[in-house]
Amino acid sequence: MQFVCYNGTVGESPSYFVSTFSLNWTEAQRFCRANYVDLASIRNQTENEIIRSLVGASNVWIGLYREKLWSDGSPSLFRHWADGQPNDPSGDHCVAGSFTDSGRWSDESCSLSLPFVCYRPAPSCAGCQCCPSGTECITTNGAVQCLDPCANYTKLNDTWRSTNNTDQSFFRCDRDIAWNGWYRFYLGQSSAQIPEKCVAERRCGTLAPLWINGTHPVQFNEIVNRTVCSSYYGSCCYFTPHTIQVKLCYGYYVYKLQQPSWCYLAYCAELPFQVSAQNETSITLRWFKVSTTSFVLQFNGTETNISSPDGDRPVTHTVSSLTAGTRYTFTLFSVIGNVRNSGEQLTAVTAPLNAEGLTKLRVKETSITLQWDKVNNDTSFVLQFTGRDTFISSPDGDGPVNYTVSYLSAGTRYTFTLFSVFENIRSSGVSITAVTVPSNPLIYITAYENETSITLQLYGVNYYASHFVLQFNGTETNISSPDGDGYGYRWVTQTVSSLTAGTRYTFTAFSVLENLRSSGVSIVAATAPKNTDIFRLSARSETSITLQWNKVNSNTSFVLQFNGRETNIRAPDGDGPVNYTVSSLAAGTRYTFTLFSVFENVRSSGVNITVVTVPPNAHNFRLSELDEISITLHWNNFNYYVNFVLQFNGTETFIKAPYGPGPVTHTVSSLTARTRYTFTLFSVFENVRSSGINITAVTGYIVGMDLKLNSQTQLSESEIEDVLAELYKQYGLPQFSLKVRKVKP
Repeated sequence: MQFVCYNGTVGESPSYFVSTFSLNWTEAQRFCRANYVDLASIRNQTENEIIRSLVGASNVWIGLYREKLWSDGSPSLFRHWADGQPNDPSGDHCVAGSFTDSGRWSDESCSLSLPFVCYRPAPSCAGCQCCPSGTECITTNGAVQCLDPCANYTKLNDTWRSTNNTDQSFFRCDRDIAWNGWYRFYLGQSSAQIPEKCVAERRCGTLAPLWINGTHPVQFNEIVNRTVCSSYYGSCCYFTPHTIQVKLCYGYYVYKLQQPSWCYLAYCAELPFQVSAQNETSITLRWFKVSTTSFVLQFNGTETNISSPDGDRPVTHTVSSLTAGTRYTFTLFSVIGNVRNSGEQLTAVTAPLNAEGLTKLRVKETSITLQWDKVNNDTSFVLQFTGRDTFISSPDGDGPVNYTVSYLSAGTRYTFTLFSVFENIRSSGVSITAVTVPSNPLIYITAYENETSITLQLYGVNYYASHFVLQFNGTETNISSPDGDGYGYRWVTQTVSSLTAGTRYTFTAFSVLENLRSSGVSIVAATAPKNTDIFRLSARSETSITLQWNKVNSNTSFVLQFNGRETNIRAPDGDGPVNYTVSSLAAGTRYTFTLFSVFENVRSSGVNITVVTVPPNAHNFRLSELDEISITLHWNNFNYYVNFVLQFNGTETFIKAPYGPGPVTHTVSSLTARTRYTFTLFSVFENVRSSGINITAVTGYIVGMDLKLNSQTQLSESEIEDVLAELYKQYGLPQFSLKVRKVKP
């Protein structure tokens, strides 16, 4: 629809604009705010009648948009919805602002937990209530009034504040002043203003001059906020900035000043006939007009007539076709009725030419050396990078300028902007991008070496290098940079294959960024040696095993591993095999031995052999019973892992160990009466025999004996038999078939 904009008041009556074209409500609001004040608000019947007379019987948009209230009960006419919002008018009744989206609104459930913002009304200016635009609540003589700062200010007429003051004998500090209200600057009899450009440090009677980072207001009676910066230590805004207010009055500015954050900082001042802008071939001047005066600008023996512009804006005039890096003196005359005043003088310079030939001379991990051509002996330089300015004097002689920027981060891209500087005026600047040499990666040998390959791990920063180069044996391999976003360390694993077993290799790794290599870091690694081709049992006993294997070469030693222990074995001299005896072993026990070849602390995959020690002979091997045709033998059992072989008369009988701890008995039958037999008993463990024990017995004898024995402890029948058998041996008696019976007295 068409719409009505509010356009302020004329006299004491509201003024409106009625559109001749149609927009939706939001577009109409945006149009009115951009070109007038806002969509019209109808606050009473009188305003309703004025608008009705303007639009007739048409339907038009006005400024009312639903009936919503803020949480403090005040009406809400301002709207700032995000796209597609509100999207749930029936359910979500609370509103959130997303300040990642310019503070735009969305309707949300009131039960949702979010951060929140509180406000406290600003204290009212007692005695002023709400002051009109362009005025401030100012206390004069104890009375609080809404006054115009243009007519109620304090003069600051300190000649030391001039930007032309370079005296460094004494530094002032504006932090010591209790600033209150509005101030107007003077230099001599002329109205002055705070500079809008960076002032060189140690000027204006202070260490760090203060200037405003922005332009002065251009609308008459306009009050703006401006940030105040301080020039120090090569930076135009070194100390913490603060904010002041500035108002444009008729022909001058007034300032509501605040204390700076540190000493020695002080506000600078310069005359209002000033340079507004300058480049290599032109200077733009600006000044205030006092009335409908015209002006004459005089420089280089020429004069230019300048008409007074309409309105209250300052006068600007650009002088063109000038020479770069040159000082000019301008004299401005105000002309009223063909009569000139005494005139004001201003000296200004054009921006110097940019330096030519800016290039990288050398780059290292932490420094970059730049080189460029001099402009002339009067032109110095400012090198700007990472938010810092470095002042560089022009060297003597005609050669190029070399400057090294140090304390940089390795593998980092920097943009340098070089300004030529003539009398504190900078050229437009010329830029160059350069990167420092990346840091070396960390390189490790992993546990993955084998006979034909070595696996390396490179540990590098992913933003330090675009890729890596691995160099060995006169070859180079490009390795992609590790994946990952942002800063952080990453591992890169690289396996080098087709190598020779038991060989030492030297690897050198480089980080590469934009074709710049790091200095390189090296590591020596060896492939695993070959296993020995023969690994066998040479000899064994009850307590030892002798192993034998072939040497690999004279540079390869060995590690023998068994029972969780490792033994280092040096390869003997000569070409014969290696023999090694493992002692102090347990009889009749299985052992697994693993043999590794070792070259420079790198082991082969290893070969295994399982062998057993010789089992012990059976204990208490004796004659148990005999008759004319049979002999019964008796011995103690070990365990069910050890069997036996009984050998006599050229025959062997395999006897399996019985289960349980009891003794073993074995009867040899079909013998010849009154015949001597020799029996040899072997213990057998995994087909390995003991050394064997012998016993001789004769068939066909029956002997009776009457013995009386005293024992301090009670013995079993079997124990008594063992004692008697041992007694027979001691007295050289032949072996008897012996049976003990228990008889009550």
